[in-house]
Amino acid sequence: MMLSSLLVAGALLFAPAPEVSATPAAAEPAPTSESPWSAEADAVASELRRGVAELRLEGAPAPYRAEVRYVRVRLLSLDASFGGLITNVLETQSAGVAELRVGSPQRDNANYFGGEGGISRVEVPLGAAPDYLRRKVWLALDTAFRGATQGFAQKEIALEQLEIDGLPADFTARGEVGPQTRVDPHWDEEALPREELGELVKTMSAEFKKWPSIDNGDVYVQVLQSHETVVDSDGMSTARVKNRVVLAVVADTKAEDGMHLDHGLAIHLQGIPTVDDALKAQGMALVEQVLRELDALAKAPMIDEEYDGPVLFRGVAAAQVLASTVATEVAGTPAPIADGGRLMDLEPTWQKRYGKTVMPPFIELIDDPGADGFGHYDLDAEGVRPQRLSLVKSGVLDHLLMTRTPNPKASGSNGRARMSPSLEVGATISNLTLQASQKKMADTALERELLRRAREDGYEVAYVVESLRDGSLLGPVLRDSASAYAGTGKITLPLPGRVYRLEAGGKKTLMRGVVLAPASMRVLRRIRAVGKTPVTVPMRIAVGPYGGFGADIGVDSVLSQTVDVQITTPDLLLDGLELLVERGEHERKPTLVHPLRRGE
Repeated sequence: MMLSSLLVAGALLFAPAPEVSATPAAAEPAPTSESPWSAEADAVASELRRGVAELRLEGAPAPYRAEVRYVRVRLLSLDASFGGLITNVLETQSAGVAELRVGSPQRDNANYFGGEGGISRVEVPLGAAPDYLRRKVWLALDTAFRGATQGFAQKEIALEQLEIDGLPADFTARGEVGPQTRVDPHWDEEALPREELGELVKTMSAEFKKWPSIDNGDVYVQVLQSHETVVDSDGMSTARVKNRVVLAVVADTKAEDGMHLDHGLAIHLQGIPTVDDALKAQGMALVEQVLRELDALAKAPMIDEEYDGPVLFRGVAAAQVLASTVATEVAGTPAPIADGGRLMDLEPTWQKRYGKTVMPPFIELIDDPGADGFGHYDLDAEGVRPQRLSLVKSGVLDHLLMTRTPNPKASGSNGRARMSPSLEVGATISNLTLQASQKKMADTALERELLRRAREDGYEVAYVVESLRDGSLLGPVLRDSASAYAGTGKITLPLPGRVYRLEAGGKKTLMRGVVLAPASMRVLRRIRAVGKTPVTVPMRIAVGPYGGFGADIGVDSVLSQTVDVQITTPDLLLDGLELLVERGEHERKPTLVHPLRRGE
């Protein structure tokens, strides 16, 4: 269930974050029995147990499990443009959701597409209030129970009519409850450098005045401090405090032919930053990079022909490709049931390839939440301690990212249920690493190999992608002509952000108007060569089947609707992708001249 309208925050990283001095998250002391936050969680747990034991409706299945997820956040939003501070807001918000399952773990109301079912909203006070929250949980459980019983009945009818065989259970046991983390929120007002951050974004945004070719631009700082709690009727009660910060620069302009273009980058942080000379220097370098690259893109020529030869993804772009494909398609969440059958379009593609070849035999893909990295966590949202997984071993899909919801081919959680501050839970990567056992190529050797393969396909040029457009920062593309629609089993990749045409003599030309055609996941079996030096890219992606790097979240919601992940990969040379020419009428040029361009 999405509660994104209640929680708004942040921006997504476009490139590896530089080293930034930050105040580390202090170890939170365990609350005493007198802690109001602990007493509140105990009250919620008690009400959940009472609901499971006493909620009954004649002729309807009884509940067997209940869960409440709730969050309180403190959000600082700063926005500056052309040297003026236009937003400076510090606010506190809260939200909660109750989920009830009726029937049994073998067959319950979940995983049915046809309404909210056993999920209802919980009104959460801004401060700890055990009696108030217990009452709201009672009301939410009553609503969820009615929805759950109705959903269970509809699902039973659908299953009887469809006569689907071989369905897995709807839920699996957690086993031993993982270590509980019961911490109280400690938000020190003085530790948040609001004034200093405001001056930083003003100073950074003043640089826009030096670039009359840029129409609009903003510098954002978003600080989201969240106190996230999950309590269930099986004995889990977990609370954790997170400090998530982004410093983002976004800008847009128009090319001479009227094509609207945008660009954005961000520094991505865990922990409240210290506004020192190092951060100021990194911020100024960031805004300079965004404006310089956007100006160059506006002046770049349009691609003049479609291309279906090999493509080289360098550095950040290679990580973004994996975050747009593997991050969603390796999840073990099964397709939901609907009146017309299983909605296979919502099933991750790699489930059908479990135990089969999905990448070249020299590739291994490892996901390790316990490793030091941006995606580190100790306990998932369902109370399961995560395992290190070789998702792909010698090119063969060896594991799926499993929650407590099994699929026809795999059962049992491996600790991959992750929860965003907007309380959506889904199977997602953590610290993902691509390793290659074959010879790794230096930059020049990779480009020679790229051109050689392109000539075999009849092309005198080839293409190098340095980055993909960051929809998590910029939102949806405003040009209809930039859309390429995917068919069954196809993955829609983001637009290239920076793509170069490479000629035989080594000349590189920045291009615009390039669209990546929808591709099959089989394209990852066509990794022909890898670079010598891996790049580590921390980023924030949405959970669930519509998550990953390709989710067009936009700067206002990216902190609330994402989880922290990290991808480490060398450059990747792929066959099987098609570059299309964006064709369509561009917007008309503005009637009035941009005020900073007068006198040019």
